[in-house]
Order: sequence, then C-alpha cells, then structure tokens
Amino acid sequence: MGPAVKFTYFDLLGKGELIRLLLTKGGVDFEDDRVSFADWGNIKPTTTFGQLPMMTWDGLEMAQSHAIVRYVAKKVGLAGKTEEDFLQADMILEHTNDIWKDMPGLRFAAPDVKQAKAEEFLKNTWPKFLDGAEKMLKMRGGEWYAGNQLTFADFAMYMVLFFISWPEEKGFQDVTGCDGRFKLLDNYPLAKANFIKIQNIPEIKKYLGSRKPGNPPGL
Repeated sequence: MGPAVKFTYFDLLGKGELIRLLLTKGGVDFEDDRVSFADWGNIKPTTTFGQLPMMTWDGLEMAQSHAIVRYVAKKVGLAGKTEEDFLQADMILEHTNDIWKDMPGLRFAAPDVKQAKAEEFLKNTWPKFLDGAEKMLKMRGGEWYAGNQLTFADFAMYMVLFFISWPEEKGFQDVTGCDGRFKLLDNYPLAKANFIKIQNIPEIKKYLGSRKPGNPPGL
C-alpha cells in the first residue's frame, strides 16, 4: 500500500501544479484537495503559515511550495542520485523562482502600465532567464538540467515555460504584440527540447490530457 497523501491548494495551477506533476510522475495516488476562494477565509486560520499549498504525507504536515517540491522529489526518486545532482536541480528550482517573483507584478498590473511591463518582460527578463537555462543544459550534457537524468529541475522549468507560452496566461491578457511567445524558445533549442520531452512523458501526457481548467483561469 502506498502512502496516504493529501495535497491542498487552490483550484488553479499556480504554485501547486509543479507538485501535482511530481506526484503524478512518481506514481503517488494522492487526494487533490482544491480550495475555493469562497472557502479560503475559513480554512486559512487552520494552515501552518496562513497560506497554500499544504500537504500531508502519512500524517506528516508540511507547507511552503519549494519545501514540498524537494520532499516529494526525494520520495519519488526525482532528486538525483548524489548530493551534487540534488544541488544542480535545486539551482534550477531557485532560477525559476526569479521568474515567479516577477509574475504577480505582470499579472495584476494596472491597465495603463501592463503593456509596457509585458514588453519589458519579453524583451529583457525572459531572454536573460532562458540564457541561464540553456547554459545549464549545455553544461549538463544537453538533455537534463541536473545529473544527466530526469529530476524535479526539469519539471520546475517545464512549468515556467508552460506559463509563459500558455495562451490563457493572465500576465499577457489585454496586451498586444505578445502572441506566439513559445516561438521565442526557438533560440534556445535545448530548453525547448527538454520542455517537449517533459510534456510527452506518458504519465504527464495522460495527466495533462485530463486536467481540468483552473478557477479563475489564467493562473
């Protein structure tokens, strides 16, 4: 019998989807507990830090998204074989965090500045981020971000690339000239190939094919 796992997050992708992907790839049968914003006010006081996501694993309660990512990765064999592998993967996880720090300002920008913010992001922030990702792939053999094997780093990068290229991404709604964002990856062939490889993993492909849309959309 596998572990008893309950993952609690809002009914959207956000910070929770990376964890859902790791659990899915790891073959963990988990309860996907999705909290509505209407219910959040009552649930918030019961959480560890007054925020989501949260997860319980055989009764062990945990919070903070990256802490959960690392824990799940180790449990399901996606944390590399050595401490050095884990370090390389963790570097990529933190690299993706640099993008996530910018996303709220883009997603919730006032209408009169959102166009300029989106253009600045795609012109400067995004290429700089991809330069680092492509460099790391070249250093690691060109296929995986850490230890020449599939790790949580590849899934972390997948989620960033997914959001930026996602037609529904809230950060690029109501702006012009941002269509075809995925084409920007053509200048980063290793990162693009890794992205495609992750979404074609059989377990992930099946999950993505049946994934229900979040509420609200675009997040």
